[in-house]
Amino acid sequence: MATEPTYRSVARFALESVEGLALSALLILTWPVTMRWLGNWGSMPAERDRVWPGDALAPAATAVYTRAIDVSAPAPLVWRWVVQFGLGRAGFYSYELIERMLGIPVKNVESILPEYQHLQVGQEIKLHPAAPGIPVGILAPGRYVCFGELGTTTAGTPDPRRSWSIYVLGTAPGSTRLVLRSCIEDLRDPSLLKKLGAALEVPADFTMEQRMLRTLRRLSEGSGT
Repeated sequence: MATEPTYRSVARFALESVEGLALSALLILTWPVTMRWLGNWGSMPAERDRVWPGDALAPAATAVYTRAIDVSAPAPLVWRWVVQFGLGRAGFYSYELIERMLGIPVKNVESILPEYQHLQVGQEIKLHPAAPGIPVGILAPGRYVCFGELGTTTAGTPDPRRSWSIYVLGTAPGSTRLVLRSCIEDLRDPSLLKKLGAALEVPADFTMEQRMLRTLRRLSEGSGT
């Protein structure tokens, strides 16, 4: 039986909307300068340099971004929020107004939903109603989920091929390191329009991902055990 979800307050929705729009405009204007500091927001050198399981889903990646945040909550609890990710599930934990402006009819959930506590390899998670879902390529329940296609030939994958992974690392009792890693291969058809789209996607990804990590921290720390 499905659990009735709860959602963020009107006040939080409004404040985060203003923050997201302002941050988006600022980053698009300053990204050539700020990307050196924000591209790997919150991560440590050892996290950026190590090989993660999801890296295998984009083995020829030329752009890799590692973002991270500390969470004062146990890893199993953090995982319960992470595993719900996706359109038609718990949402994306990011700027809801921006998501709706992009045509994504999402309402980000602020409660743990038992019916969405399971994933399996090959399962597709929707990001946009008009786009194909992203498949779960590698999964270790309670530890990490990596989106992408393992062992697929380049000709049969999107342009550019990429992986996107979330790692939930217990660092101590009651503490978790939450790491988000994106690996992107070069465009196979580097037309000017596609190159421009890829360039704009990078600051847009940072904008949405840092809010996602911060929201996951807030929810995990506020939900108890």
